[in-house]
Amino acid sequence: MEAILNTQFQQLEDIIGEILKVKKSGHNSETLRTAAALKFVALKHANREVKHKIKSGRDNLHLEKCKVDISRLQLQNLLYEVSHLKKDIVRCEKFKSRDSDLDLLPDNEYATKLPSVADSKAEPESKHLKHLQRLESELRLRKDLDKQYSFLLSSKQELLQENLNQNQRYVSFAPALRTLKGATKPLHDALQLSLDVEWKLSAVVKYLPKPLYILFINLQSLQRASDEPSFNAEVVGYESEAQMQELTNLKQSPTARRDYSEKDIDLSRKASSVENPLDKALNPHPLHIRVTLGASGSIQLVLLIRYFDLLKCTTVWPQLSVSNNTNHQGDTNFVQHLLRHLFANDLGNEIPIPGIQYDLQNKDLTPEQCIRYLESKDFGKAYCWLQSMCSIPTVDSSMLYKHELNLNKSMREIIARITRRWNAWLKLSQQIRGLTNKDIDLFTLKENVYPAALSCSLVQWTAITLEEFLAQNSDVLNISPDNKGITYNSYRAVIVRGSAKMECFIRIPSNYPLEMPLWILSVHWNGRHTSQNNSAIKMMEYWTNSLQPKQLEANDRFLYAQLFRTIYSFDIFLETEGSMQTTIEYNKEKPYISAFAKRSRLRPYKYIKKGSVYAFKQ
Repeated sequence: MEAILNTQFQQLEDIIGEILKVKKSGHNSETLRTAAALKFVALKHANREVKHKIKSGRDNLHLEKCKVDISRLQLQNLLYEVSHLKKDIVRCEKFKSRDSDLDLLPDNEYATKLPSVADSKAEPESKHLKHLQRLESELRLRKDLDKQYSFLLSSKQELLQENLNQNQRYVSFAPALRTLKGATKPLHDALQLSLDVEWKLSAVVKYLPKPLYILFINLQSLQRASDEPSFNAEVVGYESEAQMQELTNLKQSPTARRDYSEKDIDLSRKASSVENPLDKALNPHPLHIRVTLGASGSIQLVLLIRYFDLLKCTTVWPQLSVSNNTNHQGDTNFVQHLLRHLFANDLGNEIPIPGIQYDLQNKDLTPEQCIRYLESKDFGKAYCWLQSMCSIPTVDSSMLYKHELNLNKSMREIIARITRRWNAWLKLSQQIRGLTNKDIDLFTLKENVYPAALSCSLVQWTAITLEEFLAQNSDVLNISPDNKGITYNSYRAVIVRGSAKMECFIRIPSNYPLEMPLWILSVHWNGRHTSQNNSAIKMMEYWTNSLQPKQLEANDRFLYAQLFRTIYSFDIFLETEGSMQTTIEYNKEKPYISAFAKRSRLRPYKYIKKGSVYAFKQ
């Protein structure tokens, strides 16, 4: 078709060229024009055929497109069905029955509680049907148990109501009993009965603030539950002072629970107007608790526990109670630090009450001022363990909130810790006084586990300052722990044998027995020997300081045991060192295997059993 159109167009172009030439020559061109018009008819026919072929091609193309669209639609449908099938497969794989989280009865218990249902399952069934039957049976069993629970719960409510009614009846007996008690009081006095003591005690206890009341009631319960109580708790103060305190509170808060006359309120205002502002702000409650530890007739530890309304906390101040006139002035230094190391990081250097700094800001006070005031007035420190005994929530320096609810258990533990520390301190103070006054016999003490006699003798035991102790050079000072809040008492002991003398510098920490006494040794014999210039002295210090309480018997005294180790080590040092001198001053008296060992020339300080013979070895 393209070739025909090109031919017709070429012919039409030729005719139009001839018509142009004829017009230029002036001749008639009608015949040529007719021929040109006929060519247009042929072009029109060819154009119609071209359009017809284009239309048929489009129709065929549309038909093919429809076929492609149908095939693509079918493909999408198939892919959609495949995705649905995959989702169904995943859903089936992840299927979990709702009864899988139920705690079903074990097989033996199921057969015991539902024997008829268990026997009926003996016939062959599918596993699924058996499981459904078991679920239905256990559902019926649980419904029966729920009915029993509802019945028991209703019975419990009825019993509680009956107990309440009985309690109301018993309360109604109280006025009649008080009348009867008052009428029979002459008879009680004639028979010398002490039935009135508890009533008088309760009259004082009811004025205690809530924290001290909780503490006193728990202490009383522990004291009565114990066959041989190790402490005694009592309330110290007068009812009149507590009433005056309530009058002062009534002046500040008109909604107080007690009714007093205007005259009493004016008297309380006059009494409070003459007080120091700081004393008024940090005035403790007039009633406090005194807890006494130790047997009567001996040294006792007295704990005075007070409550402060402004600080919302309690404080404790320890004291010594001595029956005789013995001087214990030096012991009071350790008593003040006796309670500081019951628990880690609880030194009493802060007020552990949540938000107390904001309450003190309203009074133009700071916690540091309050702590200094409490120490100056001998009111003691506000320890976290003391607040837990009084059921007071605390927040320590690490911002850890704590509120003890099991008061019985925590109070038992705290009292046991205080008792252990107190007993350990008593033993230690008795040893120190015995060494200072030289009223001990080193040869008869049971801590002397060595069978051989002592060659050295203790000639002096005196107290020194901590600066004098720190002036000594020793490696043990570099490895000693640096715990905050620990104070030390230092002593100097002199041990002599012949011309040789050994100075012992002892440092006893305030947290004993958590930390053991530390010994530094210095021998004066043919020069001065210390751990810095003589490895034998260094090993001697290690042998003395390595002693632990678990290595001793129950009633052994630790400081005496350290002293014996030091004395025998000094004997062995002189006997082994003297063998190398030109003039032998000290002969071998101790049974040891060898005088020296290894290149470091270790001395036989260790006491062991070799066969049936005890001897010293390295």
